[in-house]
Amino acid sequence: MILSKILFMAGGFLFLALGIAGVILPILPTTPFLLGAAFCFMKSSGRLYRWLMNHKYFGPRIKRIREAGLTLREKISIYALVFAMLLPVIILTSSLHLRIFLIVLLAVKAFVFIRIKTARSGAVQAETVQGERGEAENTDVK
Repeated sequence: MILSKILFMAGGFLFLALGIAGVILPILPTTPFLLGAAFCFMKSSGRLYRWLMNHKYFGPRIKRIREAGLTLREKISIYALVFAMLLPVIILTSSLHLRIFLIVLLAVKAFVFIRIKTARSGAVQAETVQGERGEAENTDVK
């Protein structure tokens, strides 16, 4: 039992580090790693899970994607950006191994995006507006 908690916690930190790196590096998908970190922290440490879910930047993103998913526009724009950044490298490199690696990476990213639930854009906007109203109401009460 303790070993599994340690392994889940280590996995959570690994996924979190990869998710943070994915914010900067276009070849890494941020969202799936953050979702993986949330899952691992949920299994290992309630305190770390709450910290991640209440994080100023990561928490709202994880909650929205877990509940509603990504819109088709978000999926396409993210994938198009990654594709546009990697395509010149694939074309210009002379290394066959690097080309194969990058093509496989693009395929894996496409598979991950297909697996993430696709939200309707109107539902996400309504949910965001509703969440902002709720936060405004909570601050007024205090």
